[in-house]
Amino acid sequence: MAAAVVPLAGVPALSAQTASPTTPGTAACLPTANLEQLITALDSAITGPATKDRSCFRALMLPQVRLIPVSAPTATPRILTADDWIAAVAKRGASIVTEKQIKVQTETFGNVAHLWTTYETYIDGTLATRGINSIQAVFDGQNWKIVEVVWQAENPTLKVPAQYMP
Repeated sequence: MAAAVVPLAGVPALSAQTASPTTPGTAACLPTANLEQLITALDSAITGPATKDRSCFRALMLPQVRLIPVSAPTATPRILTADDWIAAVAKRGASIVTEKQIKVQTETFGNVAHLWTTYETYIDGTLATRGINSIQAVFDGQNWKIVEVVWQAENPTLKVPAQYMP
């Protein structure tokens, strides 16, 4: 979820999926009836102008979602709300933020899922960062919603291991 605080999360290669309408007056959001759709919707909600409407981003999350970037070298986590993340990304102004989940590993039990994803974040078409997201999600009977995302970006001394690359 790197597109955010400097790179948080990104872009979607939008497949031929139909957007599902939301509240009148808001953008149409992609469906999240399965975990593959959740990942596509997350990338779509992050990708675009840094100041874009984030209604779909909010719709993917539970209201009390925690978004937690872990920065190096101190490994200090910073706990953000959805609004904190949106404000941090908006500081990029007219920049185009794109995030792609390039590899996803999923574990589920009942209505609970853990997604371990490798992401790449691009700013104005240039790779800005790559890292790992740990995403926890729950299924409400119709849609998957994100409860928490913890992520750490690569740095000169910490590279994403080969096993997490496509």
